[in-house]
Amino acid sequence: MTYKTDTLCGMFHEQAERYRNLEMLRGKYDKEGRPQNAWASLSWKEVQDEVVNLGRGLVALGLKPGDRVAIFSENRPRWVIADQAIQACGAVGVPLYSTLTLEELSYMLGDSGAKVAIVSTQQKLEMVLKAKTHAVPLEAVITMGPLEGQKPQGVYTFEDVAKIGHSNASLDLLEARMQRVTPDDIASIVYTSGTTGRQKGAVLTHKNFVSNIHQTSNSTIFRRLKAAEFPLTHLCHLPLCHVMGMTTDYHVGTLHLGNVLVFVESYEKIAENLLEVRPNVVVSVPRFFEKFYDTVHSVMARQNKAYRSVFAWALRVGDRFSESMANATRMSQLDLLKVTLANALVFNRIRRVSGMDRVVFAGSGGGKLSKEVCAFIRALGIQLFEGYGLTETSPVINWNETEFKGFDPETASRFKNKMIDWTLDLMVKQQSKGKSPYTSPIRAMKLLLAYSTVVYRLQVKPGCVGKPVIWTEEKLAEDGEILVKGPQVFKGYWNMPEATKEAFTEDGFFKTGDVGEFDQEGFLRITDRKKEILVTSGGKNIPPHPIELTLTAKPYIDQACVIGDAKKYLTALICPDIEEIRRFAKEQGIPAASNHELIGRPEIQTLVQKQVDEVNETLPRYAQIKYFTLLDEPFSLETGELTPTLKLKRRVIEDRRKELIEKMYLEHDPASLAHKRQSNKTTVPS
Repeated sequence: MTYKTDTLCGMFHEQAERYRNLEMLRGKYDKEGRPQNAWASLSWKEVQDEVVNLGRGLVALGLKPGDRVAIFSENRPRWVIADQAIQACGAVGVPLYSTLTLEELSYMLGDSGAKVAIVSTQQKLEMVLKAKTHAVPLEAVITMGPLEGQKPQGVYTFEDVAKIGHSNASLDLLEARMQRVTPDDIASIVYTSGTTGRQKGAVLTHKNFVSNIHQTSNSTIFRRLKAAEFPLTHLCHLPLCHVMGMTTDYHVGTLHLGNVLVFVESYEKIAENLLEVRPNVVVSVPRFFEKFYDTVHSVMARQNKAYRSVFAWALRVGDRFSESMANATRMSQLDLLKVTLANALVFNRIRRVSGMDRVVFAGSGGGKLSKEVCAFIRALGIQLFEGYGLTETSPVINWNETEFKGFDPETASRFKNKMIDWTLDLMVKQQSKGKSPYTSPIRAMKLLLAYSTVVYRLQVKPGCVGKPVIWTEEKLAEDGEILVKGPQVFKGYWNMPEATKEAFTEDGFFKTGDVGEFDQEGFLRITDRKKEILVTSGGKNIPPHPIELTLTAKPYIDQACVIGDAKKYLTALICPDIEEIRRFAKEQGIPAASNHELIGRPEIQTLVQKQVDEVNETLPRYAQIKYFTLLDEPFSLETGELTPTLKLKRRVIEDRRKELIEKMYLEHDPASLAHKRQSNKTTVPS
């Protein structure tokens, strides 16, 4: 059967027919969805069979086109199977974060009007059943794994639903449903992460997603990779319920390019899974790359003086390489030989020890990545691309893509196209097998020739998020807010007509809420979040994120939240890097039984103060951090202080840490202290 590739479900079945017995999904789960210790793979044909079985069962349970089905699960192979089964029925997926509270879960199930919920675990099932008692109109709940104990009424396993489908819904009926799905039909309602208030459901169509797939894979390298049918391996750890992970790993990587999707066991096990899988593609949030950068520098700081000197030299060479790529200018042959030597002596070992020796592409989004970290990753020979977008834009609107500046490969000479083929072979195909171009004299010489001809034109600017992707119109409002139009922009918010109207300008541009600026070549740089600008009591407008980014770049600071809205001056809540702090304490002979005791030690306070002082030296006086408080526990998803993409939820942090914040201002404000002393005086009644 021929499938339409202008819908997500059509694209999946078309690829399944093409690749059939090739690997599609991998995870540590058995055939019944139970976690296990060994990796297990599913081919495209096996996934397609499971999709069809589940889809027929959903139809038999009464699911109709347009009905909403929630997926409440961590990443795993059956997440993708559930999503494709929902789409095959012409229904609408409602992907939910696995870390939701009962209140948030009840709200989203009720707001979306979900008819069915598909859950991963027994614990998730129990949460959904509790939510159902809050007037949530669920008719059925389906579990991805076996159930414990007696099944409540209306609860089924994947296997139960497949059996119901085989008896009550024909394959022809499901095929007919799928063929009726159109690009303008709703594919998903994706709820925003709620950094600035109540979550809103963004209505995203098949056209939104499919447009974005083509917009983000339009470069020469990606087009040739797809034509060569050369599958790469993605280490998938961004939540698939978040539109960034959904698009980059699942839609672009697997549905479009035919790559293998490997699911990490958990965020905490990424380092371990990297070494086990040795993937080719890693897409993540800035904190992942920042942590990798910090870890490498921490390890190198403990090496002998000679190796530290070699590392420092390699970094300088890498910076020059990254700078030349940012400007699309050719390095000298001598400098290129230094790059080869830096890789042979330093960078190859870093990649191998970390499990990133086969990584060829990396993507960063969901926040601002520091220029230093981006340059370092690219110096390692990994093509790191920054992008920018929102849930409402499916998500990508800007992308630092792998494209050659200054010439069109379609009309270029045969020699230049040969050099592009060499580049693809050396930097993608060979490196994806663990064969660094710098470990073989022949490969190194071929890369030097390819670099001098075409590779230096692969312009990527650290600190920028690229140019607008194709079919996208972008401009800045008077206050610097980024406004966008394009086929990837959403229809509106579910059940929120007023919020939808407010989200667009009169001439139809979506208001992103982010502030940015374009350079002379059209590359966008995000400067801050419009709604997160702090306004001090003195009237100074201060964007907190750049300050926080500079603070967290320091080796002993892991997280930072700048406070100061309606205050006289700025303060900060700082979560130190406990591992590094403990290492410092051990070296200095500083005793501490607990993290709380450790951060209270004057030596640690002084250590962090020096780092804050270094940051303050780069800031105008009104934007400097006057005081800070060290926290003995990090901001986390579990405390509700971070979104699933690890952005700070300022309102939650300020509410949860209200007493600490007030204490910082009371202890250091003479007027407040005087008032406090006066109110504490004992008065004797006359």
